[in-house]
Amino acid sequence: MPVLIGALLGMSTLIFIGPVFFYLLKSSVESGWKAGISVALGIIAGDVICVFLAMMGGEQFINDSEHIFWIALGGGALLVSMGIKYIIWPFIQPERRKKHHAGSILIYFTHGFIINFVNPFVFVVWFGFTTYIREEFSTDRAVWLALSTTLLVIFVTDCLKAVLASKLNRIVRPERMLKWMRVFGVIMLIFGIRLLLYPFF
Repeated sequence: MPVLIGALLGMSTLIFIGPVFFYLLKSSVESGWKAGISVALGIIAGDVICVFLAMMGGEQFINDSEHIFWIALGGGALLVSMGIKYIIWPFIQPERRKKHHAGSILIYFTHGFIINFVNPFVFVVWFGFTTYIREEFSTDRAVWLALSTTLLVIFVTDCLKAVLASKLNRIVRPERMLKWMRVFGVIMLIFGIRLLLYPFF
């Protein structure tokens, strides 16, 4: 039962379309599946921290308006800067998409982690999941099993998105890719402005 509940919760996140979703797709299309999976690892690392905060009674953290203000401000500034970059300077190098080194992999991981972790909505989702699971199961073992399953399902689905998106690079022409990058930039800009305004509403 904990595995089933965890799997269903993990699958439910497929309906959430946020900035990290678009960054995962962009990285995979532009630089291949290794870049996308690096982003997925960064995403899941942020999710794991959120789970531990929730399990340790981190409700006070998420309910502190000052914490939310700085998280939203930092996240909004990051997304706005990324959006402007991809609108003004879209940059595609498909011929180098398989030549990843440790530094570039770390950059994709770091971006995935930061974009995910600085989004207050991610905290809200994980605190909600944790509260629900704790109400459903009475033992710590069952709670951790359900949460671990949720994390695993999210990671696997993100990896599948990365692999599938990376194949688009082979069929999309470079000029269309540049337009796609600008669209991605607009999306990042919208999400960034939304985050900057989040503490005020």
